[in-house]
Amino acid sequence: MTLLRYLCFSLAAGLCLAACEKSDKNYKDFAPNGENVYPGKVDSLKANPGKERIQLAWLLNTDPRIVKCRIFWNRKADSVEIAVSHKNSVDTIRHTLELGEGPYIFEVYTYNAEGDRSIKAEVNGDVFGNFYESGLLNRILKSAVITGGDTKLEWEDADPRSPGVLLSYQDQAGVAHTQLIPSEEKTTLLTGTPTTGTMEFKTLYLPVANAIDTFAAVTVKVDL
Repeated sequence: MTLLRYLCFSLAAGLCLAACEKSDKNYKDFAPNGENVYPGKVDSLKANPGKERIQLAWLLNTDPRIVKCRIFWNRKADSVEIAVSHKNSVDTIRHTLELGEGPYIFEVYTYNAEGDRSIKAEVNGDVFGNFYESGLLNRILKSAVITGGDTKLEWEDADPRSPGVLLSYQDQAGVAHTQLIPSEEKTTLLTGTPTTGTMEFKTLYLPVANAIDTFAAVTVKVDL
């Protein structure tokens, strides 16, 4: 009985070894240069939009083999290479692309010195421009009341994308002033304003919270 068990065990071990060798051969046929080497993938890839430009930012891990990154867009028709050097345990990489207005899909890869490429990281991003800016509306100024050189401005509710209104005027001494009116402010009091003349204002916009540029509606003149 012991001999029979030994023979069965030996046969099973031989079949397993043959299967492993065949599997290894098949893998080597599939990957003739040996095991594939993937540099570390970029982490936390983000797209921060701007005016006819966009900033891509990501974290680069501690993989010492990484020597460069490459960004692809327009279905890989366009790309740019960024050389990298490790300074910290985790490095933040930022790169700004000058692009035309519109939506984009970006792919980012890392590479080692041998040219091996990482797994893809992908992010969608919008580039804003003149077309977007041409559709922006100014915050409504309900009234402007002047009393003895002081001006009281009453505003309608602001657009949630707007951080404020940029107001420009000259005081009674002819000195120019520029003031940011926060979006949450509904009543603005200005002292020392002239009793005649004009004020100008334009409403500022951030299309998204992480935008790198501020946009503005067309400047409006207010007669005093």
